[in-house]
Amino acid sequence: MTEENLGESLYNLLAELLNSKQNRKVLDSIRGEYGVLRYLSYVEDRVSAGMLTEQLHVVPGRMTDILNSLENKKLIERRSDDEDRRRIRVCITEIGKKQAVKLREEISKEYEGLFQVLGRKDTLELIRLLKIVLAYPGNDPENAD
Repeated sequence: MTEENLGESLYNLLAELLNSKQNRKVLDSIRGEYGVLRYLSYVEDRVSAGMLTEQLHVVPGRMTDILNSLENKKLIERRSDDEDRRRIRVCITEIGKKQAVKLREEISKEYEGLFQVLGRKDTLELIRLLKIVLAYPGNDPENAD
């Protein structure tokens, strides 16, 4: 395989992987309600909607819809900042924390089959290689042309 074909093959495989049903579900969850619950549970609680918008790479209108839905389900609350009452912070509720754990377990179960097929050694190698791919400068939106 030539270098040119190698690049095209890699591109085609990555496109197929990213557009697969499994990954669409993961991407939707990362940038959707689970993404917000995950961020508030495992990264940082009591953050602004703007911070969530930035961290999850969604447009502000989409974030508003997500937060409204989560608030209606009693999974988050919006509270005034202790230092500046004009600022609103998004906080996860106890129900939201339980839901985040439940969803995290469901996602882990979805990948168990893949891990069983690959085995521990190849799974660790895949993780190692994906970290290299993610660290590649071409993946940084700040460096995009």
